[in-house]
Amino acid sequence: MTQFQRDVEVFKGESQDLASLGYAYGVIGNRTEALRIVKEIEEKYARGKALGQHLAAVYAGLGDKDQAFAWLEKDFQQRSGILTFVTWFYPFEALRSDPRYTDLVRRMGL
Repeated sequence: MTQFQRDVEVFKGESQDLASLGYAYGVIGNRTEALRIVKEIEEKYARGKALGQHLAAVYAGLGDKDQAFAWLEKDFQQRSGILTFVTWFYPFEALRSDPRYTDLVRRMGL
């Protein structure tokens, strides 16, 4: 956890680092902090400074697959070239057994 917190400080709250920290909070059961990070990333998203997959990662850590896939779908609809991260980025591991993941990857042509 400390490394994720340090990354957020060093990289001045970059969305990717916030996503990793929020995911970690979710996994360890600190729902309050994870949801605080969701709000922060949502504000960045509204300003074009974050991706849907950043929010999806936090929701995956919280175990909320429906919200995670909703945000991944937003990236897909916006043709985010970085969406291919879902195939290797660790927060999405828990989503890979879901049929929606298989469908998403198929639609991306991967």
